[in-house]
Amino acid sequence: MSENENQSTDKAEVSEQGDLAPSRKARALSARLRAVQAVYQKQQNNKPMKELINEYIIHRKSMVIDGEELVEPNERLLKSILSGVEERLPELIPIIEANLTSKKEVEPLLKAILVCAVYELMVQKTDAPIVINDYLNVAHAFYEKSEVGLINGILDSISKLFKDD
Repeated sequence: MSENENQSTDKAEVSEQGDLAPSRKARALSARLRAVQAVYQKQQNNKPMKELINEYIIHRKSMVIDGEELVEPNERLLKSILSGVEERLPELIPIIEANLTSKKEVEPLLKAILVCAVYELMVQKTDAPIVINDYLNVAHAFYEKSEVGLINGILDSISKLFKDD
């Protein structure tokens, strides 16, 4: 497969009906972005996670951000991240705090990104570099390069804790 063909399959795949459909990679990234948004929302209004899962699966299936329609998320991944974060939050927070360079309170959006990413690194269903890269892409939507670098360093350190030897 040529480099151009490979790039186009990252963005879209042909559906059973012959239409171009978002790739699995794009749907996973969309699920991770929405998971971060839902965790951030939970931090702000303490809405039950089941309600947030339904909201993001049913009512926010088609979302537009900055004039761009988001790809539909991988629903299974979105549910898995949100359910897992809720269930394992007491384990996730100390891991994150132990890997921070500063002991200051973590800003809510940064915390949402880290909590989702660390949950995925902990359960190891997807290779760490893929998980880290997707959450860095999410971070780029909200932060400058220096903050993204900080997130990368934290996630890289944490990923080593969960490496299979």
